[in-house]
Amino acid sequence: PYSVYRYGDQADELWLHYFDYRTRPELLQAPLRFQKLPALPEACRGEALNQELDYGQVFERIVQTFDRFYAFFDERGVDWETVKQRYAARLEGVTSEEQLFELLEEMLALLEDGHVNLRWDDRSFNSGRPKLRARLAEAWSKSGSDLAEGAWVSAWHRGVLDSVHQVLDSGSVRSGAAKALEWGTLGGDVGYLRVNRFSRFTEGQEPRPVQYDALDADLAKMRADLAATRTLIVDVAMNGGGSDAAAQIVAWYFADQRRPVLRYEVEGAPAQDIVISPRGPGETRPVLLLTSEITASAAESFVLMMRAFPHVTQVGGRTRGGISSLLPKPFPKGFMVTLSYQRVLDAEGNLFEGSGIPPERPLELFPDDDLQGGFAAALATLAKADPR
Repeated sequence: PYSVYRYGDQADELWLHYFDYRTRPELLQAPLRFQKLPALPEACRGEALNQELDYGQVFERIVQTFDRFYAFFDERGVDWETVKQRYAARLEGVTSEEQLFELLEEMLALLEDGHVNLRWDDRSFNSGRPKLRARLAEAWSKSGSDLAEGAWVSAWHRGVLDSVHQVLDSGSVRSGAAKALEWGTLGGDVGYLRVNRFSRFTEGQEPRPVQYDALDADLAKMRADLAATRTLIVDVAMNGGGSDAAAQIVAWYFADQRRPVLRYEVEGAPAQDIVISPRGPGETRPVLLLTSEITASAAESFVLMMRAFPHVTQVGGRTRGGISSLLPKPFPKGFMVTLSYQRVLDAEGNLFEGSGIPPERPLELFPDDDLQGGFAAALATLAKADPR
């Protein structure tokens, strides 16, 4: 997934540019910069490569990786120096991979970052747990359902998505891009597009360019179907992310003119500014962009892109606040960690990592007294409201 470049005559530097699987070179995220060492470190030579590390050494390598690459200790309100010392003091009691996993799990949970993952063997842990998820767990416990909690939450999610069809105009509902897109009308003159995910746009395992072409083609169909509407609602409230490149393709269809929308920053590399131009004629109708705490990752990058357009208004709830791409790192004894390393700024230079992107018009989408049906009711109300 990486393309490698050398700059000028500086043969001692290597720059890695991420092209999102080599499909969209105009979406060039900030590169990683590596400097050539005069000699291999001892740990990379000879017998050191085959040396069996103890649990403390594995712990230290993981900690050092966060020291070097993790970009959001301040935004997450974590005193990392104190945290790593506190957990390092507990290493004497670690005598197995299971115990090391549990120690790391407890430590990384403090970051509350959905892009921080820990895996070992068949165990996995994610550091971010949205408040809505805790509310759903409470609702499940009170429901008396025979379903396991995870199955109950999945059924709730599907139920919310399906409930939207009940408020859309009969016969107007269409889908495309392997059901990543769904659209229709409300009251005849309000267009509705839901982007369920920013990934998997064909039924098969086609290469990314083929999938992105399918997404582009079905977005064109959506625009034709909704051409007569006066207002558009773009719904990413239940979208957990995917590819920033796909998010950019969708944003093309709502741009009014060529505008800067994002900046990617990685320590030690030049910033990368992302500019979007409209796909065909520029969009000028009022657009209401629906978001929630579930809106995360590439969906949040999409929100930042859309907020750069003056005719777009963000409505709903604050987004998750996990916008950085994931940096995966393998470690000895079978451990794997992902972490957030990339600062994604909006067109005005604002950072929303950790805090989430606040809506311009707050709207409760998942009320406690109607977790299942509140979303569709809010959507119906929004369609009748003044889009400005």
